[in-house]
Amino acid sequence: MLQVIDLHARYGRARILQGISFAAAAGEVLVLLGRNGAGKSTTLKSIIGLLRPAAGRVLFDGLDVAGWEPHRIARAGLGYVPEERRIFADLTVGENLLVGRQPPRRGQAPWTEARLFELFPPLADLRDRPAGRLSGGEQQMLTIARTLMGNPRLILLDEPSEGLAPIIVASIGALLRQLRAIGSTVLIAEQNMHFCLGIASDAVVIDKGQIVYRDSIAALKANEDVRRRYLAM
Repeated sequence: MLQVIDLHARYGRARILQGISFAAAAGEVLVLLGRNGAGKSTTLKSIIGLLRPAAGRVLFDGLDVAGWEPHRIARAGLGYVPEERRIFADLTVGENLLVGRQPPRRGQAPWTEARLFELFPPLADLRDRPAGRLSGGEQQMLTIARTLMGNPRLILLDEPSEGLAPIIVASIGALLRQLRAIGSTVLIAEQNMHFCLGIASDAVVIDKGQIVYRDSIAALKANEDVRRRYLAM
């Protein structure tokens, strides 16, 4: 469903991505792991169009979307959950969900408000609360729910466990396992490998803007050398 081919990206004269390539199949949960500054968020922003790639291709379901405007990529079926969450603080939970709504896509069950409240029970009781008055964990749930309201065929999640209490991290992990169980295709950018155990099937490790490892998440867990060289804080 997603192929990233020889992707380069930069901020001004600073080269961040230096020819990275990887792929995610339909129904796969793939994690992009690396330390802070390795290029994880830049990769996601390049895929969704928030940063125009300097070179390379981004094939989404056969379409080369590299260089497209973000709204056009989103309408094609790519959903993006930013690290900063970026909820609309003055709008209610229900209004935030309406903002993200897109038409159903052929071949998949549509996401509705009722279905999302089944997946996110805490949000149902907060439907009429301004999003700015939610806790950090509740805002993370809302951001994911708002993205799903767009009926994406592939979901990009940037650092979903960052800055959250352990009990909230566990609930976000349980949610992602539910998405995997229903066949959602997900690409997660994370630095916390342990968060991804039981969620992702495969892992790609990025370091200094280059892919340095690709294998199953179980194989990575067993590879102490790779973890020590590229993931240890």
